[in-house]
Amino acid sequence: MLSTVHTFWNTAACGAHFVEDAASEEEYFARYSAFRYRKEWHIPRLVPFASARGKKVLEIGCGNGADGAMFASHGADYTGVDLTEAAVDATRRHLATRHLPGTAHIDNAEQLSFPDASFDIVYSWGVLHHTPDIDRAVREVHRVLRPGGWPSSWSTTRQA
Repeated sequence: MLSTVHTFWNTAACGAHFVEDAASEEEYFARYSAFRYRKEWHIPRLVPFASARGKKVLEIGCGNGADGAMFASHGADYTGVDLTEAAVDATRRHLATRHLPGTAHIDNAEQLSFPDASFDIVYSWGVLHHTPDIDRAVREVHRVLRPGGWPSSWSTTRQA
């Protein structure tokens, strides 16, 4: 049930407990991003952040905003969505502390609020398997993805 998923993940943005005693939000988000990409070193190697320049990117499950900040810092038109207020708030603050453009708001991966073919890239890392109806969420990804967009063209644009 979506309410159960929401309750579980809304206690804090995913990964928030890995950074303690930061002196400021800037330090917190810098330390969180450093931790994330040190621990999950493969993300920057697999995700073509730099290739997103000038493209409309939707991230489903924006968490603490680290990947959103990576997309935005490489010139993407970034939108993050999450089922939880905690993640949306964290992503908004992360983007703001780094003075990066982008938006984040509450949305449901199983019923996205965007028109068909709205995004060049639809991205989600470690999130969709938590939704009760994965098939419906995947259909929504394809619905809001423009023809020829990522992930379908990802293999031809992926960075080594």
